[in-house]
Amino acid sequence: MYKFPPATLIKDLKNAPSKSNLWIAGLVIVRQRPRTANGTLFITLEDETGTANIICWKNVFQKYKNTAIFSQLLLVNGILQKEESVTNIIAIKLEDISYLLDEIEKINLFKSL
Repeated sequence: MYKFPPATLIKDLKNAPSKSNLWIAGLVIVRQRPRTANGTLFITLEDETGTANIICWKNVFQKYKNTAIFSQLLLVNGILQKEESVTNIIAIKLEDISYLLDEIEKINLFKSL
C-alpha cells in the first residue's frame, strides 16, 4: 500500500479556507515559465474533478527543478490562495508520482473535505 498525505480533490478547494496548507495531486496539463515572471513556474494540474493553478516561485522551482519539468503526475504541498474569483496553490513542495500512472486506479490519493 502506498502511503501519501491525503490529497484534496480540486473541486473541494472552493470549500477550503484561504491560507490552508494542503496537498493536491493531478496530471500536469500545462507548464508555463514566462520570461517576464522572474523564474516563476506556473503549472496547471488536473484531477478527475477539475483543474488547479500551481505557482512555483523561483526558490521552489530551483529546489524541485527536475520534478517540476519532467513529472507527468504530481503531488503538491502548498498554501491555498484565494483572491476574489481566482484560486491558486503556492507550492512549497513538489513530488513526482508519475510512477503510479499504471496503478492509479488501485490507489485512492484523494479525500473529500
